[in-house]
Amino acid sequence: MVKLRIMKTIKLITFLLLISSSACKKKIEVDLISHNGAIYSLDDNNNIYEAVAVKNGKIIALGKNDQILNKYTSEKNIDLKGFTVFPGFIDAHCHFLEYGLQKNMVDVSSAQSFNEIIEILKLNQNKVANEWLVGYGWDQNQWGDKNWPNNKLLNENFKNINVILKRIDGHVIMANQKAIQTLKVPVDTIISAGYIEKTNNVVTGLFVDNAMSLILNKIPKSDEILKKKAILKAQGDCLAFGLTTIDIAGLNKEDIDLLEKLHSTNELKIKVYAMLLNNEENFKFYIDSIGHPYKTDKLNVRSFKFFADGSLGSRGACLLKPYADQENSYGMLLQKKELFEKKLRKIKLAGFQACTHSIGDSTNRSVLKSYSKILKSSNDLRWRIEHAQCINNNDLHYFKDFNIIPSVQPTHATSDYSWASNRIGKKRLSNCYRYKTLYEENFLIALGTDFPVEKINPINTFFSAVFRKSFDGLPVNGFQKNEALSRINALKGMTIWAALANFEENEKGSLEIGKSGDMVVLNKNILIVDEKDILKTKVLYTIINGKIVYKY
Repeated sequence: MVKLRIMKTIKLITFLLLISSSACKKKIEVDLISHNGAIYSLDDNNNIYEAVAVKNGKIIALGKNDQILNKYTSEKNIDLKGFTVFPGFIDAHCHFLEYGLQKNMVDVSSAQSFNEIIEILKLNQNKVANEWLVGYGWDQNQWGDKNWPNNKLLNENFKNINVILKRIDGHVIMANQKAIQTLKVPVDTIISAGYIEKTNNVVTGLFVDNAMSLILNKIPKSDEILKKKAILKAQGDCLAFGLTTIDIAGLNKEDIDLLEKLHSTNELKIKVYAMLLNNEENFKFYIDSIGHPYKTDKLNVRSFKFFADGSLGSRGACLLKPYADQENSYGMLLQKKELFEKKLRKIKLAGFQACTHSIGDSTNRSVLKSYSKILKSSNDLRWRIEHAQCINNNDLHYFKDFNIIPSVQPTHATSDYSWASNRIGKKRLSNCYRYKTLYEENFLIALGTDFPVEKINPINTFFSAVFRKSFDGLPVNGFQKNEALSRINALKGMTIWAALANFEENEKGSLEIGKSGDMVVLNKNILIVDEKDILKTKVLYTIINGKIVYKY
């Protein structure tokens, strides 16, 4: 009898233990599980995992397949089938809104001559809106004669339509005579840091750098409906290329308001790091009124974009010595030093970051000296030089001494190499597009595309940074290959270092517990595949805060 009671007790205990064990093994519900892949965390130890779980937008677990699948469950479950996962790509410098708006313009970037531009415009006259035809992307460096154009052919072929053509770098506008007359442009105006080109006292139609405002400030503005369409179209392209955060260079308050509105309705899913335009309205609102950076989960407003010079392609970049192909020209600075430094002081006090477009070696010297004057010492304010294209050896130390971040676009090097030596000569060219050298100053470099100046795909950024070749494989041995970045450093420049340049390294840029579930899934592992296969890489999934926002 006693033995029977003991057996019953043992069975009861066993039953209770089984129930308890079963309860303990109840899986935790999460929003997304991705498993059976090679998940590159890019954390401090460069750990690689097989699976990841995301809940409420944040990563809560990383590990081997069985570790994650035995503990967590989700209605959204991605079998990665061995494919590669990286932190979501960050474009550290782009013109997102402009890219979207260009969908309503005429792309003339493929033209090999000005005659071809005329033919492209004729074929696209359906894009005329309110008697305006706007084109973009011309580059005389692609033409056989490489001559600086004038508007003679525009005037002959478009007598009754206003036509403006934006150069690929955004630093020159070509306008036909009809447009100049319609806008009543005062062509004898003296422009500071810009000019209206004239030949034999006749206006050629070219408006360079600050002179562009005489055109741009008067042409019909895009309304909110058109901007919204442009933003959502641009977002679709960004997500398809694995971008989860974009640094938009040059925004007005009304643009910021629209982006935030679209974030609030969840129409805009991509995250935005905003660089405010250096204008009176932005300073009045964000510095004088708010007085500090502004941040939400998907929008970070904490930097000001300054333009210090133009571009090499338009000979607007300011150089220490004259252009090799225009011996009386040094380019020009677009900022007056005293006013520039006054603004730098204001944004420093308010906790904002300076992001300054600097191309020429003279410009970079000037801006770096102004930065050092205001920053005074080593710091964590993370002021940036955008493009950092040509740097004299004597000026490199400023990056290290004052913790200045170079923010560069590797595709510029591979787009420019075929003509850049004609602009400044081979000797001085060795001081340009110095990505490895700049990286070694602080062991940090942020990478972007500058789209729509260059193509939007961040894989192109990676390829150009590592192999220093154009997309057709030229030059065969790479352009200034000694300045190439390693594969892992190029990837970090598009992820964790770009996040750090945005003060966001604690929330994104690597795949770690507590950080946002921002990921990109690729069909090729760009860290190990052959060079010839890099540009064949496809994005299979783009994931933001654990939600699939793009699927191939």
